[in-house]
Amino acid sequence: MQTVSSLAFTLISLAIIANVHAEYNKLDYKVLSATGVQIQEVDVVPMPILNPGEGFITLRANLIRPIKKIRTILKIVRKVSGITLPVKCYKVDGVEVGSCDYADLCLVLQTMLPSFKPETCPPTALNYGVDCNCPFNIPTGQLDIIRERMELPDAQASIASFMASGDFTIELDTYDSTGPYAKISVGFTVKPVKPSG
Repeated sequence: MQTVSSLAFTLISLAIIANVHAEYNKLDYKVLSATGVQIQEVDVVPMPILNPGEGFITLRANLIRPIKKIRTILKIVRKVSGITLPVKCYKVDGVEVGSCDYADLCLVLQTMLPSFKPETCPPTALNYGVDCNCPFNIPTGQLDIIRERMELPDAQASIASFMASGDFTIELDTYDSTGPYAKISVGFTVKPVKPSG
């Protein structure tokens, strides 16, 4: 009997340790439904994502419908030190952040990313039909963003400070004027960059 209880204790302890140290070493994504787009590949490197730091994004998709005003419902779950909690929708400086229903994804990006403004828009974004003006105006057709460099701002110093570290699962449910566009789930890890010195 003691052997069985010792084995159970060991298995439970290993499960807890595995959960405490769990992290994604590759972007995990699942297409749950997609009527407006055929998603072929999504990746972000490095993984874990370093905060703040440089990252590279790959997105290959065939846009069946153009991307203009995209309503986005986010459900964010964050795991830190083995504790998993949903991130609620809340306001910071009058701006909604977290697991919210956003009327226009473009406006969210302008709020969260300092470089996503027409005057500071990355020149390479124009190659993909993105001029950092809202609403989006991305035409139908093949979209191939391959290892596009992104400078990731310090989340700790932003209104999205909850994104500074942890393991995240985010469900994005998107809609355009026609109806459902795409619903995907992504999982990733964010690690803070340790200051040198």
